[in-house]
Order: sequence, then structure tokens, then C-alpha cells
Amino acid sequence: MSVPASAAVPAPATGVGTAVLMMAGATLCFTSLDAVLKTLAGHHSLGMVLFLRNLAQVLIMLALTPVLGTGMFRTQHPYRQVLRGACLIATTGFITLSLLALPMVQTYAITFSTPLIATLIALVFLGEKPRLIQWGLIVFGFAGVMIALRPGTPEFGPALLYPTAMACFNATFYVLTRFVGRNDSPLTSVFWSAASATAITALGLPFYYEPFGLADLGLVAVAGAFGTGAHVLITGAFKRAPTAVVAPMLYTQIVWALLLGWFVFGETPSVAALVGGAVVAASGIALVRVKPAA
Repeated sequence: MSVPASAAVPAPATGVGTAVLMMAGATLCFTSLDAVLKTLAGHHSLGMVLFLRNLAQVLIMLALTPVLGTGMFRTQHPYRQVLRGACLIATTGFITLSLLALPMVQTYAITFSTPLIATLIALVFLGEKPRLIQWGLIVFGFAGVMIALRPGTPEFGPALLYPTAMACFNATFYVLTRFVGRNDSPLTSVFWSAASATAITALGLPFYYEPFGLADLGLVAVAGAFGTGAHVLITGAFKRAPTAVVAPMLYTQIVWALLLGWFVFGETPSVAALVGGAVVAASGIALVRVKPAA
């Protein structure tokens, strides 16, 4: 996943260096999680992979209850948290499909448009009004997406709808997180989204259940650990430094995608994907640093 559930956590400007390292570690965890999902979905049904991935995260968080606390079980927005769980399923499903069809760098170059889409959704549903410079950055960012999409080339095809859909669902997930974050803690949102996603995907088990070998179950456990670790690192990062400092580190994911795609899957990123990703990242970083309208 590209955009964290706890990105809207207010924080004091302390421990900046630690916060930056924690966020970089979180993006590595997210990218590693996606790589594991890509591996599992290559020879298992996607529904079963999604069910086990979320179940693993729920079990890990339950096991860590003595450390994380019981507060994560209490929510003031149960229905919206369930909706977040549905968005999480769509987000994870579409990015997995994307990674099966496209190089990792191109996938992330397109999904980096999530903050841009989230800004537009917040305009409609939360009444937020972007400034003129923010509109300009949104347009600039979508230009980067078009570079990564490469319309008019032989590579432009239906598979590019996967990362685009992922960005849309992830943006909705992000906006819902900002809304429930007014009352619920970040850990509450992380637990409820995973628990809701587990419950929803469990409904389809009669249609896509299949046994997993011990090796693949081990990969599922690793995926759950990566997902849980990423969110815990993000929560810690936003507690130690302001959003304007920490959020831009999300775009280090393109570096991890380049390295993992190259060394693990033998992928060679195109120049268009790298340039498009850089443009979208620059736009996203600038959006974080621009003060909202009063």
C-alpha cells in the first residue's frame, strides 16, 4: 500500500531524524509486503491471499495487545471503519493485480497519485478548499501520471487500470481515515480495517478456499508482519515529527520498488516510469508543504 492509515496524526516537531528513518522503514515494509503478495498471487487465488493477509495482521495485533493496548478495539465509527476495510480489500487486490501485470516502479509511479485524488475527494466530501497553488500541483502531478501511463504506446493497455483503480480506492481509504481519525486512534483504524477486511473476505471462502503449504503460510505470516510493522513505524514517525517532514518520505517507496523489482523479479524500469514517478512525487511533496486555505 502506498498511503498509510495514520498519515493525518498531528505530532510535535521532535525526533525528526528518527521519524524520517521510521518512515523510510515503513515504505520498505509496504513494498516488501506487496512483493510477497505478488509472489503468493502468482499461484494462489487472489481472494484467498487477501483473506490470509488480513487475518495474519489481525492475529499479530491481537498477540501484541499487551504492548499496543486494548484501546485499539474501541471505535466511534464502526460503519465507516467497515467501509475502510472494504476499501483496503480493493486497494490490496488492485495493487496485487497490477504487480502481476506491470513492473513495480511503473505501478508505484501511478499509485503515487493517491494524495492528489484524496485532495479532490476531500474537496467534495469534507468541504476542504484547495488553494490555487494546490490546484496547480494537482494538475502537475496528474501530468506525471500520464507520463507513467504512456498513452499512445504499445504498452498502454487495460492492465494500467489496475494501479489507477488502486489509487482511487486508496484515496477514498485515506479520506475516510482522516474522518475517523478525529475520534479514533491510528492503531484503532489499523486494527479495524484489517479485521473488517478479514470478515468481508471470509464471506467468499466457499468460492475460493484452497489449502496453503507450510512455505506459503510462512510467507503469509511474513506479509502480516510487514503490514503490521509498517503501520507501527508510521504511527511512531508521525508522533515524532510534523507531517510536512515525514509524509514526503512516502516517496522513498519508488527506490525500494526499483531495488526489489530489479533484484527479486528481474524487472528493468522504463525511463517514462521513472520520470513520471519523479513528477508525481515532487507534486505530492509540494502539496504536503503548502499550507491549506484558512
